Amino acid sequence: MKGSDKWGQGSGPRADIVVAILLVASVLGVAFYYLETSGLTSSGQGVGAATISTTGISCGSESLTQAVQAVERDPSFTALSDGLCYNFLGQSGPSGNDSSVLTFAHYNGTITYPCGTSPEELPDSEIQVVVTTSGVVVSARLLAPAGFHQASACDPSIPLRVVAVDDVESTIPAVPQLNLTLAASAGGRPITALRAVLTLDGGSQSFQFKGVTSASPLVPDKAVSITEIVLSGVSFSSSEVYPMTVSGSLDHGQPFTYVVHVQIARVP
Repeated sequence: MKGSDKWGQGSGPRADIVVAILLVASVLGVAFYYLETSGLTSSGQGVGAATISTTGISCGSESLTQAVQAVERDPSFTALSDGLCYNFLGQSGPSGNDSSVLTFAHYNGTITYPCGTSPEELPDSEIQVVVTTSGVVVSARLLAPAGFHQASACDPSIPLRVVAVDDVESTIPAVPQLNLTLAASAGGRPITALRAVLTLDGGSQSFQFKGVTSASPLVPDKAVSITEIVLSGVSFSSSEVYPMTVSGSLDHGQPFTYVVHVQIARVP
């Protein structure tokens, strides 16, 4: 009788035990590989993370006045909002002898970095409603928002700008991945080494841009992107802003390091 015929019988190892041992060894091997390659550190907490909120008063908030709630229920408003949440931004006026304008904005999660160092979540559409002093809706219109971002001078010494930080689909089930995209500032010097460390809740995630070297520098106005796996013990939320330290070297040997703040987009 062949030895394979006795598998799981007698004094030999049981099949289920051997399979379990192999599975554990595989998981530990994968974990070790990603710890070594991703540069993740699990010590410490997400120091400096700040909770964010979009501008205005969220729809359904108890702080909305009865007059504003009445406007949100008006057929002319609901036809334009089409079931989407529009935050109440405020009331201005009067636009005529006995009316005022109420402004509402919808946020779709789009995140921009005007100066490349801090995130800004902008509305993608706006509803303006004209109401009488007695609360009767006169008209409502849907338009593109304007004037939300007040342009300010950006720091010219920053060699890189943040383009995006996205939660992307993982190749391993239930294991999140983050994609970081940085771009060299226009008018700056080529970058020959680049690294970023993002402080999250429970630890820090390192992004090693090994493709950026003196032989293959990141030139001004060009972007570079990298995806890293975030292991267990480290978490993040779309409702927080996290500090990230960016460091590296320029083509003439000068090192740089500075802290930016990012918001993670596309979090399920």
